[in-house]
Amino acid sequence: MIQTCLSKERLREILRRCTALRLGVVGDLALDVYWYADMARSTLSRETPRFPRPVVREAYAPGAGANVAGNLRALGVGQVTVFSVLGDDWRGTVLRQELARRGVAVQHLVISPARSTTAYVKPILMGYDSQQEDARLDFENVEPLSPALEKALVRAIVQHLPELDALIVADQLDTNGVITDRVREELNELAARHSGKPCVADSRQRIGLFRHMALKPNSMEAVAALYPDHDPQSVSRQELAEIGQALSQRSGRPVFITLGEHGALVCAENQQRHLPAAPVHPPLDPVGAGDAFVAALAAALTAGATPWEAGTLANLAAAVTVEKLNQTGTASPDEILARYDLAQAKEHTS
Repeated sequence: MIQTCLSKERLREILRRCTALRLGVVGDLALDVYWYADMARSTLSRETPRFPRPVVREAYAPGAGANVAGNLRALGVGQVTVFSVLGDDWRGTVLRQELARRGVAVQHLVISPARSTTAYVKPILMGYDSQQEDARLDFENVEPLSPALEKALVRAIVQHLPELDALIVADQLDTNGVITDRVREELNELAARHSGKPCVADSRQRIGLFRHMALKPNSMEAVAALYPDHDPQSVSRQELAEIGQALSQRSGRPVFITLGEHGALVCAENQQRHLPAAPVHPPLDPVGAGDAFVAALAAALTAGATPWEAGTLANLAAAVTVEKLNQTGTASPDEILARYDLAQAKEHTS
Protein backbone atom coordinates (compact mmCIF):
# COMPACT_ATOMS: atom_id res chain seq x y z
CA MET A 1 0.00 0.00 0.00
CA ILE A 2 2.75 2.46 0.90
CA GLN A 3 4.61 1.71 -2.36
CA THR A 4 1.41 2.45 -4.30
CA CYS A 5 1.26 6.00 -2.89
CA LEU A 6 4.95 6.74 -2.59
CA SER A 7 8.06 4.94 -3.82
CA LYS A 8 11.24 5.12 -1.80
CA GLU A 9 13.00 6.92 -4.64
CA ARG A 10 10.25 9.52 -4.71
CA LEU A 11 10.41 9.83 -0.91
CA ARG A 12 14.15 10.52 -1.10
CA GLU A 13 13.53 13.14 -3.80
CA ILE A 14 10.88 14.97 -1.74
CA LEU A 15 13.07 14.96 1.36
CA ARG A 16 15.99 16.28 -0.68
CA ARG A 17 13.87 19.11 -2.07
CA CYS A 18 12.89 20.13 1.47
CA THR A 19 16.42 21.35 2.14
CA ALA A 20 15.89 24.28 -0.24
CA LEU A 21 12.50 25.34 1.13
CA ARG A 22 11.63 28.43 3.17
CA LEU A 23 8.59 27.88 5.38
CA GLY A 24 6.83 30.09 7.89
CA VAL A 25 4.75 29.12 10.91
CA VAL A 26 2.21 31.61 12.23
CA GLY A 27 0.14 31.06 15.32
CA ASP A 28 0.19 29.92 18.90
CA LEU A 29 3.68 29.13 20.19
CA ALA A 30 4.23 27.53 23.57
CA LEU A 31 7.02 26.35 25.82
CA ASP A 32 6.94 22.78 27.13
CA VAL A 33 8.62 22.58 30.53
CA TYR A 34 9.72 19.46 32.41
CA TRP A 35 10.76 19.84 36.04
CA TYR A 36 12.10 16.63 37.60
CA ALA A 37 11.70 16.46 41.38
CA ASP A 38 13.63 13.81 43.32
CA MET A 39 11.17 12.97 46.10
CA ALA A 40 13.80 10.84 47.85
CA ARG A 41 15.44 14.16 48.77
CA SER A 42 12.24 15.68 50.10
CA THR A 43 11.83 16.35 53.82
CA LEU A 44 8.82 17.70 55.63
CA SER A 45 8.68 21.49 55.49
CA ARG A 46 9.04 23.32 58.80
CA GLU A 47 6.60 26.03 57.67
CA THR A 48 3.78 23.83 56.32
CA PRO A 49 2.79 20.15 56.78
CA ARG A 50 3.83 19.36 53.22
CA PHE A 51 6.72 17.71 51.42
CA PRO A 52 8.39 20.05 48.88
CA ARG A 53 9.40 18.96 45.39
CA PRO A 54 13.20 19.21 45.11
CA VAL A 55 13.78 19.93 41.41
CA VAL A 56 17.09 18.36 40.36
CA ARG A 57 16.73 18.66 36.60
CA GLU A 58 14.83 20.84 34.18
CA ALA A 59 14.25 20.52 30.45
CA TYR A 60 12.61 22.84 27.92
CA ALA A 61 11.26 22.27 24.43
CA PRO A 62 9.19 24.17 21.86
CA GLY A 63 5.50 23.31 22.03
CA ALA A 64 2.34 23.93 19.99
CA GLY A 65 3.21 25.89 16.82
CA ALA A 66 6.81 26.17 17.99
CA ASN A 67 7.00 22.37 17.87
CA VAL A 68 5.75 22.49 14.27
CA ALA A 69 8.68 24.79 13.49
CA GLY A 70 11.07 22.43 15.27
CA ASN A 71 9.71 19.52 13.27
CA LEU A 72 10.30 21.40 10.02
CA ARG A 73 13.93 21.93 10.94
CA ALA A 74 14.36 18.30 12.00
CA LEU A 75 12.90 17.30 8.66
CA GLY A 76 15.66 19.25 6.94
CA VAL A 77 13.72 22.31 5.76
CA GLY A 78 16.33 24.91 4.90
CA GLN A 79 14.75 28.00 6.47
CA VAL A 80 11.97 28.16 9.06
CA THR A 81 10.54 31.43 10.41
CA VAL A 82 7.96 31.86 13.16
CA PHE A 83 5.39 34.64 13.50
CA SER A 84 3.52 35.13 16.76
CA VAL A 85 3.13 37.36 19.81
CA LEU A 86 5.03 36.36 22.95
CA GLY A 87 5.18 37.89 26.39
CA ASP A 88 8.16 39.83 27.66
CA ASP A 89 8.81 37.16 30.32
CA TRP A 90 11.24 34.36 31.18
CA ARG A 91 9.17 31.81 29.28
CA GLY A 92 9.33 33.86 26.11
CA THR A 93 13.08 34.25 26.51
CA VAL A 94 13.59 30.50 26.98
CA LEU A 95 11.28 29.69 24.06
CA ARG A 96 13.17 32.01 21.71
CA GLN A 97 16.45 30.45 22.85
CA GLU A 98 15.16 26.91 22.26
CA LEU A 99 13.88 27.82 18.81
CA ALA A 100 17.08 29.59 17.83
CA ARG A 101 19.09 26.60 19.05
CA ARG A 102 17.17 24.49 16.56
CA GLY A 103 17.87 26.91 13.74
CA VAL A 104 14.45 28.59 13.65
CA ALA A 105 14.38 32.31 12.80
CA VAL A 106 12.76 34.27 15.65
CA GLN A 107 13.56 37.87 14.70
CA HIS A 108 10.04 38.61 13.41
CA LEU A 109 8.23 37.67 16.62
CA VAL A 110 6.24 40.42 18.31
CA ILE A 111 7.19 40.78 22.00
CA SER A 112 4.80 42.55 24.35
CA PRO A 113 4.56 42.96 28.14
CA ALA A 114 0.78 42.84 27.66
CA ARG A 115 0.97 39.14 26.78
CA SER A 116 1.92 36.03 28.73
CA THR A 117 3.99 33.43 26.88
CA THR A 118 2.01 30.20 26.90
CA ALA A 119 3.79 27.44 28.79
CA TYR A 120 2.90 23.97 30.02
CA VAL A 121 4.94 22.96 33.05
CA LYS A 122 4.97 19.24 33.81
CA PRO A 123 6.40 18.36 37.24
CA ILE A 124 7.81 14.83 37.13
CA LEU A 125 7.95 13.23 40.57
CA MET A 126 10.74 10.66 40.84
CA GLY A 127 10.86 7.92 43.46
CA TYR A 128 13.44 5.21 44.03
CA ASP A 129 12.42 3.07 41.05
CA SER A 130 9.57 4.95 39.44
CA GLN A 131 8.33 8.34 38.32
CA GLN A 132 4.99 9.93 37.57
CA GLU A 133 3.71 13.25 36.28
CA ASP A 134 2.14 15.58 38.82
CA ALA A 135 -0.65 18.06 38.02
CA ARG A 136 0.42 20.33 35.15
CA LEU A 137 0.97 24.07 35.63
CA ASP A 138 -0.30 26.17 32.72
CA PHE A 139 0.66 29.75 31.88
CA GLU A 140 -2.07 31.21 29.68
CA ASN A 141 -3.49 34.55 28.58
CA VAL A 142 -6.68 35.69 30.28
CA GLU A 143 -7.36 38.50 27.80
CA PRO A 144 -7.78 38.43 24.01
CA LEU A 145 -5.04 39.69 21.71
CA SER A 146 -5.36 43.48 21.46
CA PRO A 147 -6.10 45.19 18.11
CA ALA A 148 -2.66 46.81 18.19
CA LEU A 149 -0.93 43.45 18.56
CA GLU A 150 -3.17 41.92 15.87
CA LYS A 151 -2.02 44.69 13.54
CA ALA A 152 1.64 44.18 14.44
CA LEU A 153 1.42 40.44 13.82
CA VAL A 154 -0.33 40.82 10.46
CA ARG A 155 2.17 43.48 9.41
CA ALA A 156 5.08 41.11 10.08
CA ILE A 157 3.45 38.33 8.06
CA VAL A 158 2.58 40.56 5.11
CA GLN A 159 6.06 42.04 5.04
CA HIS A 160 7.87 38.71 4.98
CA LEU A 161 5.46 36.38 3.16
CA PRO A 162 7.09 37.12 -0.22
CA GLU A 163 10.32 35.63 1.18
CA LEU A 164 8.60 32.31 2.00
CA ASP A 165 7.61 29.30 -0.11
CA ALA A 166 4.72 28.27 2.14
CA LEU A 167 2.93 29.07 5.40
CA ILE A 168 1.55 26.88 8.18
CA VAL A 169 -1.16 28.27 10.46
CA ALA A 170 -1.11 26.78 13.97
CA ASP A 171 -4.39 27.76 15.65
CA GLN A 172 -3.92 25.62 18.74
CA LEU A 173 -5.45 27.53 21.66
CA ASP A 174 -9.15 27.36 22.42
CA THR A 175 -9.31 30.92 23.76
CA ASN A 176 -7.16 34.06 23.65
CA GLY A 177 -4.72 32.75 21.07
CA VAL A 178 -3.09 34.85 18.36
CA ILE A 179 -5.24 33.53 15.48
CA THR A 180 -8.12 35.87 16.21
CA ASP A 181 -11.05 36.43 13.85
CA ARG A 182 -9.26 39.43 12.34
CA VAL A 183 -5.94 37.61 11.94
CA ARG A 184 -7.67 34.58 10.41
CA GLU A 185 -9.49 36.71 7.84
CA GLU A 186 -6.24 38.46 6.93
CA LEU A 187 -4.59 35.06 6.48
CA ASN A 188 -7.48 33.85 4.32
CA GLU A 189 -7.07 36.90 2.09
CA LEU A 190 -3.30 36.40 1.88
CA ALA A 191 -3.78 32.75 0.93
CA ALA A 192 -6.20 33.78 -1.82
CA ARG A 193 -3.83 36.41 -3.20
CA HIS A 194 -0.85 34.04 -3.09
CA SER A 195 -2.64 30.99 -4.48
CA GLY A 196 0.59 29.51 -5.81
CA LYS A 197 2.10 29.47 -2.33
CA PRO A 198 0.88 26.47 -0.28
CA CYS A 199 -0.84 27.33 3.00
CA VAL A 200 -1.82 24.65 5.52
CA ALA A 201 -4.09 25.26 8.52
CA ASP A 202 -4.27 23.23 11.73
CA SER A 203 -6.99 24.39 14.13
CA ARG A 204 -8.51 22.66 17.14
CA GLN A 205 -11.74 24.65 17.25
CA ARG A 206 -12.13 26.59 14.00
CA ILE A 207 -10.83 24.47 11.11
CA GLY A 208 -13.99 25.10 9.07
CA LEU A 209 -13.34 28.86 8.99
CA PHE A 210 -10.12 28.73 6.96
CA ARG A 211 -10.23 29.33 3.22
CA HIS A 212 -7.80 28.81 0.33
CA MET A 213 -5.70 26.54 2.58
CA ALA A 214 -5.13 22.82 2.89
CA LEU A 215 -6.72 21.69 6.15
CA LYS A 216 -5.44 19.20 8.73
CA PRO A 217 -8.16 18.37 11.25
CA ASN A 218 -8.47 15.18 13.25
CA SER A 219 -11.77 13.31 12.99
CA MET A 220 -13.36 15.11 15.95
CA GLU A 221 -12.38 18.54 14.60
CA ALA A 222 -13.65 17.69 11.11
CA VAL A 223 -17.04 16.53 12.36
CA ALA A 224 -17.42 19.53 14.68
CA ALA A 225 -16.67 21.92 11.79
CA LEU A 226 -19.85 20.87 9.95
CA TYR A 227 -21.98 19.15 12.59
CA PRO A 228 -21.13 20.55 16.03
CA ASP A 229 -23.98 18.60 17.66
CA HIS A 230 -22.91 15.21 16.27
CA ASP A 231 -21.10 12.59 18.30
CA PRO A 232 -17.83 12.02 16.38
CA GLN A 233 -17.75 8.41 17.61
CA SER A 234 -21.00 7.68 15.77
CA VAL A 235 -19.81 8.98 12.38
CA SER A 236 -18.89 6.25 9.89
CA ARG A 237 -15.80 6.30 7.70
CA GLN A 238 -17.96 7.06 4.65
CA GLU A 239 -19.69 9.94 6.46
CA LEU A 240 -16.28 11.25 7.51
CA ALA A 241 -15.15 11.12 3.88
CA GLU A 242 -18.20 13.15 2.87
CA ILE A 243 -17.38 15.69 5.58
CA GLY A 244 -13.81 15.87 4.29
CA GLN A 245 -15.03 16.46 0.75
CA ALA A 246 -17.37 19.22 1.94
CA LEU A 247 -14.53 20.92 3.85
CA SER A 248 -12.30 20.59 0.78
CA GLN A 249 -14.93 22.24 -1.44
CA ARG A 250 -15.36 25.01 1.13
CA SER A 251 -11.64 25.71 1.48
CA GLY A 252 -10.79 25.05 -2.15
CA ARG A 253 -7.83 22.90 -1.12
CA PRO A 254 -7.16 19.29 -0.02
CA VAL A 255 -8.22 18.10 3.42
CA PHE A 256 -6.18 15.64 5.49
CA ILE A 257 -8.16 14.09 8.36
CA THR A 258 -5.87 12.35 10.84
CA LEU A 259 -7.22 9.13 12.36
CA GLY A 260 -4.61 8.32 15.00
CA GLU A 261 -3.62 4.66 14.84
CA HIS A 262 -5.75 4.27 11.71
CA GLY A 263 -3.70 6.69 9.61
CA ALA A 264 -5.29 9.50 7.62
CA LEU A 265 -8.15 10.18 5.23
CA VAL A 266 -7.18 12.41 2.30
CA CYS A 267 -9.90 14.27 0.39
CA ALA A 268 -8.61 15.95 -2.76
CA GLU A 269 -9.32 16.24 -6.47
CA ASN A 270 -12.93 15.10 -5.94
CA GLN A 271 -11.83 11.79 -4.49
CA GLN A 272 -10.93 10.39 -1.11
CA ARG A 273 -8.34 7.85 -0.11
CA HIS A 274 -7.56 6.19 3.19
CA LEU A 275 -3.85 6.03 3.97
CA PRO A 276 -3.06 3.43 6.67
CA ALA A 277 -0.81 4.42 9.55
CA ALA A 278 2.82 3.37 9.45
CA PRO A 279 3.78 0.58 11.88
CA VAL A 280 4.77 1.50 15.45
CA HIS A 281 6.10 -0.31 18.49
CA PRO A 282 4.56 0.34 21.94
CA PRO A 283 4.87 1.99 24.37
CA LEU A 284 3.62 5.09 22.59
CA ASP A 285 3.25 8.78 23.41
CA PRO A 286 0.94 10.68 21.02
CA VAL A 287 2.05 14.14 22.24
CA GLY A 288 3.33 16.12 19.26
CA ALA A 289 2.28 13.61 16.61
CA GLY A 290 -0.10 16.11 15.02
CA ASP A 291 2.67 18.70 14.87
CA ALA A 292 4.96 16.24 13.13
CA PHE A 293 2.19 15.33 10.70
CA VAL A 294 1.35 18.90 9.67
CA ALA A 295 5.02 19.88 9.38
CA ALA A 296 5.82 16.94 7.10
CA LEU A 297 2.59 17.48 5.17
CA ALA A 298 3.30 21.16 4.45
CA ALA A 299 6.93 20.54 3.55
CA ALA A 300 5.99 17.72 1.17
CA LEU A 301 3.27 19.73 -0.56
CA THR A 302 5.66 22.64 -0.99
CA ALA A 303 8.28 20.27 -2.40
CA GLY A 304 5.84 19.24 -5.13
CA ALA A 305 4.32 16.08 -3.65
CA THR A 306 0.79 15.03 -4.56
CA PRO A 307 -1.76 15.01 -1.73
CA TRP A 308 -1.44 11.23 -1.49
CA GLU A 309 2.35 11.36 -1.36
CA ALA A 310 2.28 14.17 1.21
CA GLY A 311 -0.20 12.29 3.40
CA THR A 312 1.93 9.15 3.28
CA LEU A 313 5.08 11.04 4.25
CA ALA A 314 3.19 12.75 7.08
CA ASN A 315 2.00 9.37 8.38
CA LEU A 316 5.61 8.18 8.45
CA ALA A 317 6.75 11.24 10.39
CA ALA A 318 3.94 10.87 12.94
CA ALA A 319 4.80 7.20 13.44
CA VAL A 320 8.39 8.11 14.28
CA THR A 321 7.40 10.69 16.88
CA VAL A 322 4.85 8.61 18.82
CA GLU A 323 7.62 6.21 19.85
CA LYS A 324 9.52 9.05 21.56
CA LEU A 325 8.28 9.07 25.13
CA ASN A 326 7.94 12.05 27.50
CA GLN A 327 8.90 14.57 24.84
CA THR A 328 7.46 16.51 21.92
CA GLY A 329 9.40 14.41 19.43
CA THR A 330 10.51 15.15 15.89
CA ALA A 331 11.29 13.00 12.84
CA SER A 332 14.48 13.26 10.79
CA PRO A 333 14.84 12.20 7.13
CA ASP A 334 16.84 9.12 8.15
CA GLU A 335 14.16 8.11 10.66
CA ILE A 336 11.43 8.59 8.06
CA LEU A 337 13.32 6.47 5.52
CA ALA A 338 13.82 3.76 8.14
CA ARG A 339 10.10 3.82 8.95
CA TYR A 340 9.33 3.46 5.24
CA ASP A 341 11.47 0.32 5.13
CA LEU A 342 9.67 -1.03 8.20
CA ALA A 343 6.28 -0.36 6.60
CA GLN A 344 7.32 -2.12 3.41
CA ALA A 345 8.64 -5.12 5.31
CA LYS A 346 5.41 -5.42 7.26
CA GLU A 347 3.33 -5.27 4.06
CA HIS A 348 5.41 -8.04 2.50
CA THR A 349 4.96 -10.34 5.48
CA SER A 350 1.25 -9.70 6.06
